[in-house]
Amino acid sequence: MTAGTYELCDRLAGGDPTPALLQRLRSLQLARNQVLLAAVQRRVPGHDAAFHALGRLQRDEPRLMAETLLLPQVGCWAVDSLWRLDHGEEPDLDYLAALAAGAAMRAGRPPGTVPPWLRAGTLVPGLGTVTGSGLVPIPTLDVAEGGTRLSVRLDAIDPYLAGYGKRGRPDPVWWQRELGRAWRVLCERHHGAAETVAEVFTTLVPLESRQRSRPFSATSGWAYGAIALSPPPDPLGLAESLVHEVWHLLLGAVEDMTSLADPDDDRRWYAPWRSDPRPLGALVQGCFANFAITAFWRTECGVPSPRSPGRAETEFAHRRAITFEALTRAAGSGGLTAAGRHLVDGLLHRLSPWLREPLPAAAERRAAELRAAHRARWLAANPGYAL
Repeated sequence: MTAGTYELCDRLAGGDPTPALLQRLRSLQLARNQVLLAAVQRRVPGHDAAFHALGRLQRDEPRLMAETLLLPQVGCWAVDSLWRLDHGEEPDLDYLAALAAGAAMRAGRPPGTVPPWLRAGTLVPGLGTVTGSGLVPIPTLDVAEGGTRLSVRLDAIDPYLAGYGKRGRPDPVWWQRELGRAWRVLCERHHGAAETVAEVFTTLVPLESRQRSRPFSATSGWAYGAIALSPPPDPLGLAESLVHEVWHLLLGAVEDMTSLADPDDDRRWYAPWRSDPRPLGALVQGCFANFAITAFWRTECGVPSPRSPGRAETEFAHRRAITFEALTRAAGSGGLTAAGRHLVDGLLHRLSPWLREPLPAAAERRAAELRAAHRARWLAANPGYAL
């Protein structure tokens, strides 16, 4: 592992990512997608017109091509294509041709016009769907607060953003309103996190409602920038989910460079936020995201909440305890790589003083009840495992 990777882990553990760090992670994701596309191209000789078109655009419009290749579905398509090739199947090269057409459209065609050879019904990744009268664009959600802006695509149609669960209804008016409310929470009280979210989060994949007090959210290591979300119960819940999932994306980008845990270590571990035993690397991923959630609720403590008094204090008490527990377990596992140790040690260094911050007895009591209930459910669901 290079000294640069140590620095990445130290910086991620040390506080909100800097613009330079975010740009570095973005560049790493671009390079990764370029390598994946090249790997597919090498295995489909004679069917590379779309690859050549993308190559020409890369030469002539490098900034535009960077935006195209950083679409979260590009990595998913490339991985799916390599899987198909490994299993003797043909990759979906029509999708790649549509991606190249979309890049050409971005490069100079008037908005809404499409190449004449694109058939009606064709999806142009990141842009929309071709119809007989032109392009029906994917909705864009734009919110701004205090000069900090977030702009994301609301994409419920791309087949390579489908691995998160059952899609929900892509209602742009509803999502615009709810995202605006959550964005106000982040910008007013979590400005550093808001700037990170604005830089990383590019695509919202709506999922069906699960009628839960917490929204379901998910990310994929192959889809940098995409967050799948079910409808949130309130602005705080959505703001928390955005922080949670963006921090997963950040660490996932680092994991493209180096492992956090010994890949040959097949032990499974208790994660106090999951119902299943987790590999050590996944435990560290969860620790990183839960640390960000802990910081979120720590800042929320003291903010008046007439609808849910004591919510932030209980969440902070709960999250700081379970994150410290999991970090301590990971630190003592003996299975971390040097990068993993840098990250875990740095998070423990920041979290330890928070354990001494006084909180209301009711919040501490409720947090202890939540931890005990989770342990009981986990042990019942996973016989033979010990905590």
